[in-house]
Parts: sequence; structure tokens; C-alpha cells
Amino acid sequence: MEVYGSNPFRPGAGRVPPELAGRDAILDQIGSVMRQVVEESEGDRPVVISGLRGVGKTVLLNEFVRNAHDSRSWIAIKVEAVAGGSLQRALAQALYLELRKLAGPGDQVRERVTRLLRVFRSFQMKVDPNGTYSFGFEIDAMPGRADTGDFERDILDLFEELGETARELGMGVMVAVDELQDASRTDLNGLNVALHTLGQAPRPVPILFIGTGLPSLPSVLADATSYAERLYDYRSLGLLSDSETTAALVRPAEARNVQWNDQALEIAREAIGGYPYFAQACGKHVWEARAIADRIDEDDARVGIQLARDEVDRGLYQSRWDRATPAQREMMKAMALDGGEPSAIQELVARTGKARTSDLSVSRNELIKNGHIFAPDRGYVAFTVPGMADFITRKYLD
Repeated sequence: MEVYGSNPFRPGAGRVPPELAGRDAILDQIGSVMRQVVEESEGDRPVVISGLRGVGKTVLLNEFVRNAHDSRSWIAIKVEAVAGGSLQRALAQALYLELRKLAGPGDQVRERVTRLLRVFRSFQMKVDPNGTYSFGFEIDAMPGRADTGDFERDILDLFEELGETARELGMGVMVAVDELQDASRTDLNGLNVALHTLGQAPRPVPILFIGTGLPSLPSVLADATSYAERLYDYRSLGLLSDSETTAALVRPAEARNVQWNDQALEIAREAIGGYPYFAQACGKHVWEARAIADRIDEDDARVGIQLARDEVDRGLYQSRWDRATPAQREMMKAMALDGGEPSAIQELVARTGKARTSDLSVSRNELIKNGHIFAPDRGYVAFTVPGMADFITRKYLD
């Protein structure tokens, strides 16, 4: 039976792959929490998912929000925290779009959400006074609710009102924030305090918060508010196992009646190293390189992998290298000698010929700020992107 069809693989930031290999457990767990929140009309512990870049955090977050919208049982928003930006304003803008949909069906629903819209207006006027937020009918701010200008207090008022309204409507509220480590310390502290306060209620309102970010996110949250280490349900998203990599490559191909042979799969698994982003790039190029329509052999795999590596080198890795200063590149070359494992700052000092650890502090801090590296432990740094050490070694150390 000839099927074949278009290329099933989808490399790219946040793009949903045809097979979410290795993520079934967390999808099922969060799905179960979502059902419980709506059925019991009660909030659950906020969730934080951390991992290296390209392991699928944004894909998962998009999937959770999509499932929430598809169920029609959620007021669900997703925003991305941006360094130097306002998380408060991003939340207001995203909520506005959701609340417009909620207020639109008819007079009966509109009447039930009017108080929420008034509290939202109070919040919005403080965080984004120049924004345009029209609901098609007049909405006055509610004095005394979400209008202090103190994010910690105002977001709590807004979340409480959101939750109470959702409870009346038999719904839940999902607040999803990607790249949470880039939010300001003030915004993170306000968010931590609000979520902590909501969770202490005898019957928490039905709000589910999900944040994603780099492996440093748990420590960033704890730095903003000490008890954050106990506040969140922390989940770590890692690289794929060999069997999971196999599933990511084989199942989309088999759905189009195309078979990988064992040798081709072995070559691909070794090259991919469990990195989901690279798995999609390899799948795409191997698919296009196959010489026989219904099969993938070793030659196809080798050609496709090289094309994928060239593409990822030019985009993902080279762009990061090009944005770094000469001093930062010197530090990254020293890190690459550890083959992708965490590097001890003391060792990097010796490799770069510096006298003191403080001599690397500017480069270290800027690389962390730009998202190129993170600190997995005190006195250590590591690349945020799998394969960066290999790229530097191949291009600049050989």
C-alpha cells in the first residue's frame, strides 16, 4: 500500500513533532491534574518544568494550553517572559483576549463575568494604562481590587476573581508562562507570593499555573522568594533514551508506510544523542534524502544527518557563537573541552590563562543573561543547548 506523502518531521522552536516521544508520562500526569481541577473545582500545586533548550518544554506547554482550549472547560492563557520586559503587561494582554471570548456568548454569561471584567480593568489600568482593551460594552474599573500598583497584591486579587468566576462557570483557569527565568525578580516574587497565598486557602480557587524554563529556573525562583523551592511541583525534562529516539523517528515514517532499516536507525540514534530538536532535523533531511520511496537505509541516514548537522550548525549554534564577544567565545572554547559536561569555573580560569575567578565574572554573567550558559551548581557552568560543545570543538578547536 503506497502512502508516503509529505515530510512528517517538523524541526523548529516550539513546533509540535508528529510523535511526542518520551513525554507520555508528563502529558498523562498534567492531564490528570487538569481533569481533577475542573471536576473538583479546586486548584492544584503550581508546576515548573525545566530543561535544556530544544528538549520540548514549549511544545509541552503549547499542548497543555491546546488541550485546555479544546475541552472548552478552561480559561487558558500562555505568555512568554522576556528579559527586560513586563510579565505583568504580558499577562494583561493575554487575559484580555481570553476574557473577550468569555464575555461574548450572550447576556447570561456576560452578567456572570462582569465583576471579573471590572477587576481586570483595575489591573490593566495599572500595568498597561496606554493599552486598548475594548469589550464592546462599557466596563468600569472596580475600586479597591487589583488597583494598588503593587503586582504582588494586584495579581492575587485578579487570580482570586478569575478563579471564583471560573468556579461559578464550572471551569478552570490555566496560566502558562514560557521562559520564566527571564522574568524580573520583582515579577517572580509577586507571582510566587500570589500562588503561595492561593494555595493556602481552605479551598483554593481552580487555577493551575505551569511555568517552563532552563535548568536554572528552580534556583532563580528560590532567589526571588526563599520558599519557592517548596511551592512548586518541579519536573525536569531531559534527553530522549535510545528507544524514545527510535519512536520519534520510526513511528512518523511507518504512518506513511516508510521503513527504517536497523543500521540506518543505529547511525541516526548515535548522531542525535537523545536531543529532540536534532531528531526532528535529522528526520526531515533523512526523509528527503532517501533513494527508495518506501525505505531508509544507511546511505540515506548518513546524507540526511550531514545535511541536518549543517542546517543546525548554521542556525542554532552559529547564531549563538556570532552573538558572543571575543572574551565570551574564549570562555566557551574553554568550556567545550569538557565535552558538554558542566565546567568548573576554577578550571576555566586556568584554561583561559586568567589569574582569578573574578576575571571571568563579566563573561560568565553576560553568557548567562543571554541564555547561552547556566549554572547547574555553585562554581560550575554548562551550555543551555545540547551539542554546543561539539559544535565549538568541530569548528573552532580542531
